[in-house]
Amino acid sequence: MECAEAVAEPTGAWWLKVLTHGSRRWNTPVCGDRHDAVTWSFEPRARAVGAAREISGALLLEWGMEHLSEDVSVVVSELVTNAVRHGGPVALTRPGESGIQLSLMRSGREFICAVRDGGDHLPRRREAEVGMEGGRGLALVSAFAQEWGVIPTPSGGKFVWAQFV
Repeated sequence: MECAEAVAEPTGAWWLKVLTHGSRRWNTPVCGDRHDAVTWSFEPRARAVGAAREISGALLLEWGMEHLSEDVSVVVSELVTNAVRHGGPVALTRPGESGIQLSLMRSGREFICAVRDGGDHLPRRREAEVGMEGGRGLALVSAFAQEWGVIPTPSGGKFVWAQFV
């Protein structure tokens, strides 16, 4: 299944503005009337996966949404792993700085995680071959998240997002 068959860019989603306009400073909260959003930048290395899981778990606890921790942990692991393996770095806020980004956002009971990378290839859900280690990531994302999709960015790269309620 092509990712375009998943919800690619939901109309009216409050968090689209946060992703597309971002924050002037990374690793700091962006708080609005009803929303909270935090973005972290990582070097595109394998150790980013564990750090992203820890950060999302701690933030869910802080936001009183720890009931989502197990599902979010699986999805964050898959999205960050895919960004590290297949996406490549994206230019970040400072000249010469690049990496991948994890954005965590909430509004009421809704929680969104989104991973930004520099790759132009859109993720595709596929049937994993028996005995193969890979190929199940987006099937897991589909199983654990209420919705997921991808938003290509005009400057190259993409956000892959997942929604939890």
